[in-house]
Amino acid sequence: MSNNRERKLERTIAPATEPVLLSEAKLYLRIDGTTEDALVSDLIVVARMSAEQYLRSSLITQSWKLVYNDYLDDEIDLPMPPVISVSNVIVTNRDTTTQTISANNYYLNANKRKLLFDNYVSGFSIEINYNTGYGVAGQVPSPIKYGILAHMAALYDERGLIGQENLPVQVSSLYEPYREVLL
Repeated sequence: MSNNRERKLERTIAPATEPVLLSEAKLYLRIDGTTEDALVSDLIVVARMSAEQYLRSSLITQSWKLVYNDYLDDEIDLPMPPVISVSNVIVTNRDTTTQTISANNYYLNANKRKLLFDNYVSGFSIEINYNTGYGVAGQVPSPIKYGILAHMAALYDERGLIGQENLPVQVSSLYEPYREVLL
């Protein structure tokens, strides 16, 4: 069975905090006062979102819903790792009745990137709800945090958006060891 089937991924709970504090960002940018706090806060969010997109990973704890139609392969790649836990797997039938698959029938592989099933799972749609991220800001690797700060500084200096394909070299070199590689 192919793992390249159509699927829908949706973030259900966004990160409650950012990996970089406003005070850290202002110190990095050498900003005194509060006049630009809103701008700097927005730049932190933009740089974090860009980092997550480039890395294909979650930084701060967040929740995701992955939905497939018809059936699941026996092994599912869970996007936006690292995966902390699987909350549930829910099968919806054509008549709209639902069934929650017992957690005893699936497990995460050793590197917590794939969900493996003991039995074949099918239905009108199958929803996998799971939690990802390094945890809290203090658990995000320092090179990623410095990459966010450097990206944010470039955005601040340019006063415009730099797309993922135009990440500053310093930023991409800090991110590269943590980037989720698609095979």
